[in-house]
Amino acid sequence: MARTGKTVDELIVEMEPVRPAPGPARFPFLQRLLVAVLVLMGFGAGWMAAGLHASLSEKQRAGGRGESRQDLLADGWVESDQGVFTRRCQGICRRPRLYGGGIVDVMEVACLERPCGEIQTTFAVLDGQGKEIDRVVERRIGRQGERHQLVIESPKPEARSFGLVDFRAKARVE
Repeated sequence: MARTGKTVDELIVEMEPVRPAPGPARFPFLQRLLVAVLVLMGFGAGWMAAGLHASLSEKQRAGGRGESRQDLLADGWVESDQGVFTRRCQGICRRPRLYGGGIVDVMEVACLERPCGEIQTTFAVLDGQGKEIDRVVERRIGRQGERHQLVIESPKPEARSFGLVDFRAKARVE
């Protein structure tokens, strides 16, 4: 009989099935789930940080030089009434989308030097040739130091633009 040179203990080790290592390797599903959750949390945190960064940079560009008459005029605002400034929305605008035709625009109003009181704007709804097809009136109350975004909307499918017809900011001073 030929001798192979292995002991009984070595032969037993060869015959035993391989056991998985103790610890996290036993739970591959839980490991994958944990990695997926961590990746999603990282993605969400990055997305929120990017949105916050974009929001802050837009605020600085839109009116970030301060709140004085000269700064607003330099940022494209127009003094529509004494101490009240307006412009078509630039920077941070939440323009809704219309489905099925029509148009939407946003007008900003800054009540810098006095209360705006009742803000009333009248817009002509214009078609592709510049002909007035409708009018839209928006109203809002404004206090001193506030900024407002007026959403102007026309559901007419032939509407292409808005033209400002009238702007009033009447405040009652006591």
